Amino acid sequence: MSNEILDIQLEVIPRGRKFPVRINASEEELVREATKQLRQKFIAYKQSFSEADISDKDLMTMVAIDVAVSHLRLERNNDKASFVTKIQQLNDKLKDYLKEQ
Repeated sequence: MSNEILDIQLEVIPRGRKFPVRINASEEELVREATKQLRQKFIAYKQSFSEADISDKDLMTMVAIDVAVSHLRLERNNDKASFVTKIQQLNDKLKDYLKEQ
């Protein structure tokens, strides 16, 4: 994997400000896809709240909350610690049972 550092410009809000970021070249595709998803969510929120007088900054805050909630859901659904603990307990019981036999 390349340790090359890239300086790129990302535009999150359509026709908005571009943000300079410095990333590892190996993460460029991931960062660009994340930016694309943020832009799509922003557009969806803008359309949903087109009747309301909500600033782009407030819409991006709503997008950030949406993304954070999605991230937390994924973290909780992928929490394997409880499964590992249960498997270890079952393994210990099985070992004890086999010793008795």
